[in-house]
Amino acid sequence: MKNIIKSISLLLVLTLTVSCDKDSSEDLGYAAQEERGWVQFLTTNPAQIGVFQGAKGTIDLDVNIQVPTTSSDLTINYALQSVSGADPNSVFSNSGAIIAPAGKTSYAGPDNDTGFEYTYLAMISLDLADLDGTTLTESMVFDVVLTGTSSSSITAGLEGETKPVSQRVVINPSISVFEGAYSVNEIFTSGANAGLQLAVAFGESYQVELAMIEGDSTASTMLVTNSDGFDSYYPTGTVMTFKLNGTLDVDDGANFNIPYLAGFSYHFVDSSSYDYASGVIVCSGDFGFPNNFGPYQTTLTRQ
Repeated sequence: MKNIIKSISLLLVLTLTVSCDKDSSEDLGYAAQEERGWVQFLTTNPAQIGVFQGAKGTIDLDVNIQVPTTSSDLTINYALQSVSGADPNSVFSNSGAIIAPAGKTSYAGPDNDTGFEYTYLAMISLDLADLDGTTLTESMVFDVVLTGTSSSSITAGLEGETKPVSQRVVINPSISVFEGAYSVNEIFTSGANAGLQLAVAFGESYQVELAMIEGDSTASTMLVTNSDGFDSYYPTGTVMTFKLNGTLDVDDGANFNIPYLAGFSYHFVDSSSYDYASGVIVCSGDFGFPNNFGPYQTTLTRQ
């Protein structure tokens, strides 16, 4: 079974499920069997969805047909409109059209309180395998835009209404560029312990290595290990999960975003960032529990 990437928020890889707006039939006032209406995306979709290059599966965008039934197959046309970065039309093999078979549509869904079971009959799929062989050096940002249908009575969106016909997609470059060895610069940034470093206090030295996690279909996680010949900074098995918004999570397997550093105490990661160009990863937040030793920052710099 092919992988389907699913997501509810900004993160990583997803399948959008689209349904109709409640009481949307009132906009046109048509009876249940009239074949006129519109197609749209879900109003509750996030502003943008995305993945990292290297993710497996597809990004699937369900299109909601706001018509109770169709007597013939309905062609729904769409376009991939570039916003920045590589042109999606030079990467994805989509034809720009999908066909919904004749019959009942997703109009009779739970948002209309019918209680009927239903199936979305129109899905735009972006095959992430199309990215193979392409090297992204910056985010590829584009909009999937519904442009019309094969029926003059079924439009893309509804004139005078805010029916969403555009969905933004972002594909970030592969995080494989972060693989390698990193120096560790750690310090208390303010408070009573400002300027103190654990390495100095304990007479230790730290270096870590990051590697992609094999089999991760999201291509967004890296395993952190302590380099041979250096003292332990992160617990064994610590995983960093890169997020599309330029931040990351640190999970040592016991305390999510509160890794136990240098075998001493807990670092509450309240903010984080990563930078493709410089190869720098920064995590900041208070250090220590039950005693709070003050604001602390870890800076990993690729060697």
